[in-house]
Amino acid sequence: MKKNLLLFLLLTFSLFSFGQTFIWESFDSGQMPPAGWSLSSLPAQWSANNSINAGGTAPEAQFTYVQQNTSTRLVSPMCDLTGLTSVKVSFKHKYDWYANPAPKVGVATRSHNGAWTSVWEKTPTGNIGPEQMEVVIANGDVGQSEFQICFYLDGNMYNLDYWYLDNVLLYNPLNLDAGIISLVATPSYFAEPVQVKGSIMNVGLTPVTTAEIAYQADNGPVLTTTVSGFSLATRGTYNFTCDQLLNGSIGPHALKVWLNKVNGVSDNSQANDTLRKTSSKVCHVVPKKPLYEEFTSSTCSPCASFNSGFVPWCDTNADSITLVKYQMNWPSPGDPYYTAEGGVRRAFYGVNAVPDLCVNGGNTATSMSAVAQAYIQAKQQIGMIKIAGTHSLTGNVMTINATILPFSDFSNVGIYIVVMEKITHNNHMSNGETSFEHVMMKMVPDAEGTIANLVDRVPFTINETVDLSETHIEEYTDLIVGIFVQDQVSKQVFQSAYSTENGLFGNEARLNNIILDGSSLPGFDPDTFNYNVTLTGGTTVVPGIAGIPFESAETVIVIPSLDLPGTTTIDVFAENLTAHTLYSLNFEWPVGQNEEKKDNIRVYPNPSKGNIYIYGASHASVSVYNSIGKLVSSMADFTGSTVNFSSLPKGVYVMVIETINHSVVQKKIVII
Repeated sequence: MKKNLLLFLLLTFSLFSFGQTFIWESFDSGQMPPAGWSLSSLPAQWSANNSINAGGTAPEAQFTYVQQNTSTRLVSPMCDLTGLTSVKVSFKHKYDWYANPAPKVGVATRSHNGAWTSVWEKTPTGNIGPEQMEVVIANGDVGQSEFQICFYLDGNMYNLDYWYLDNVLLYNPLNLDAGIISLVATPSYFAEPVQVKGSIMNVGLTPVTTAEIAYQADNGPVLTTTVSGFSLATRGTYNFTCDQLLNGSIGPHALKVWLNKVNGVSDNSQANDTLRKTSSKVCHVVPKKPLYEEFTSSTCSPCASFNSGFVPWCDTNADSITLVKYQMNWPSPGDPYYTAEGGVRRAFYGVNAVPDLCVNGGNTATSMSAVAQAYIQAKQQIGMIKIAGTHSLTGNVMTINATILPFSDFSNVGIYIVVMEKITHNNHMSNGETSFEHVMMKMVPDAEGTIANLVDRVPFTINETVDLSETHIEEYTDLIVGIFVQDQVSKQVFQSAYSTENGLFGNEARLNNIILDGSSLPGFDPDTFNYNVTLTGGTTVVPGIAGIPFESAETVIVIPSLDLPGTTTIDVFAENLTAHTLYSLNFEWPVGQNEEKKDNIRVYPNPSKGNIYIYGASHASVSVYNSIGKLVSSMADFTGSTVNFSSLPKGVYVMVIETINHSVVQKKIVII
């Protein structure tokens, strides 16, 4: 059977241009072409797939067949190799052959945009790999200031299925040299303190047996961990976990991780020792509902075998998962209910065979043990988004309203709405199945979804009307609507839910009570939203606050003050996720009691949505620095009371106030 896939492959190389390691790429970023890289011919055939066919770790690079006789190159940025006479390129690859004559694959070099010279090439007559390649390059391009490599294919592109690449390294090994190559294992989002994790690689000649790893968040204290008990040969890798947990206030944190020592000393090149990452603390968590997406067909016998166990499992767990099934157009003649929108989702994931299963955006084996394990793992993840959806049907026209409430900032996400029929029968073909569950009939507005940048605690609403008369729907009384939010690069699904037919959600967004250190807040009134709370003498800990809603379906989010005096806020969202109320508790010192801070300067509210009050500063100099120490705002001879920082991105900042008496006060502030 000719290739059963339309692969969507994204090849991503992250360039290190430093020291003796010139290029390293483990295909983590998902950008195509990567920054500084270029493609000559067939750009649509290059993408990234969440697989490990080349022998590395997911994701990996992939080239997909096309009916053309031509060539294509993935071209690196320029590297300065002045003074060198040789370098090495290593990579993992697998060639998935289809027929002869198959296209050649290879690696070539050039300098100063000149002609390409091949340094490694194969003409496959069958499948190759997975295998690790190491190629010494010692031609005339080496030693030039504008050196480039490329990975190329040349020939009849229909006669291969795919070419996979991973772990590309261009280097000139020093005696002792290691580098941090990945921080992917460190969560990008967290609610509780988390471990800082990553990988180091030995790119030198001397085996690495110990490493001292340091990390720093937001220019805070430097924390170190020593790892040992291994021996890394050249290109060997080690996955590390730092001893100290990462924590912080709500919002993004700039994380810097580096190698302090290798084998007890500084190695021969520090330029590849450091990586940076942003990791955000979310303001609230909810249970995560796993999304199961199955690619299947009524002409596929293995699909029937898998579904004999998968369908009962889905029925048992119907209230705990969101299920979507895309009927595919192969094996020939394909499922009658195949649609081009299902083909778009197939390309998005790079599906190459049926049955195929993705759970929360990650490829999962089509076995019941893998299905159950994926469910356990998904339920252990934090839910960082809440979804409220309703739909109604008038004739063949459906109206859908979906509101997304994020608990952190999320960039470049897709919001997908899927209209499905719960049970179909008329698409049965040759595999023995006579009924099919949750068959995708229409994606709204289409299979590309709605692309958006979500802002912490700012509801995002989609209103759509769609005519379903041109779909394969058998019974209009048997429809269900799924909604999910997915990262466009990593493919991670942040949250999923079913819409409620003819749903009517509550709009109550007030509190019935506020609990302050275990007792009811004196003078609380549900319709009073701002309170001044006088602290008792000697208070050093921010009081504990809890909000008690009128209705259990309300969402209550407490943002504690960072210091004293300061302001704790309580966001309350109604069941419909759009109605919203904000309560503020401003903690103050008793009258006549001096704050144990220099010059009794107070900064509040903190966190703030933009307006910050500065009390006690007269003719002061005020400077504000972001999390990486860059000056973002300054005021000389400040005597006012209010500063508007709403133009600053959300995040953690340090405000430095120098008084007329030359004393200096530092305040950490959070813009939300």
